[in-house]
Amino acid sequence: MLTWTVQALSVWTYYRVGWYRAAWLGVRADWTARISPHASIRGAASLGTAAVGRNVVIGRGSYVSSGTIYAAVIGDYCSIGTNALIGPSEHEPENWTTSPYEARHHGEDPRTTERDLPAPEIGDGVWIGANAIILRGVRIGERSVIAAGAIVTKDVPAHELWGGVPARRLSSVPGAARGGAFSPT
Repeated sequence: MLTWTVQALSVWTYYRVGWYRAAWLGVRADWTARISPHASIRGAASLGTAAVGRNVVIGRGSYVSSGTIYAAVIGDYCSIGTNALIGPSEHEPENWTTSPYEARHHGEDPRTTERDLPAPEIGDGVWIGANAIILRGVRIGERSVIAAGAIVTKDVPAHELWGGVPARRLSSVPGAARGGAFSPT
């Protein structure tokens, strides 16, 4: 019981250090946000109630409503909606097991069960809708829009609207031809 309590306190302290560091850098975050002290968040506007991992870079003026960002390079002025999931680890289907616990039980390195893919790269001014999932190895071009609930499994060119499962191109983003300035007519 004591070991579990010490471990829980250790994890809580780790994320509190990240939260205080974010506050010191001027990043707004809800008290329940879990922010790795190793994440590069200087200039981010708000992290809401998100969980932000150690392999994350968030650009100037970007905000996250909630969700989990395991690994990503996020550009400037991005808007990330509620419950977005970005850069989760992925299992290696070619391995004899996809369970890191089973691999460890048989004396193997648990990391052999994960695919070795780079963190997603998200360009400047991208809007990611609620409940969207962005997988590793994906690049999203600047000023693109990812629809709510979409699962992005491949690269998205700049100035495009993508949605669906798996995500596919739906249209061009209005205003892209005017340098990104959107004004309804």
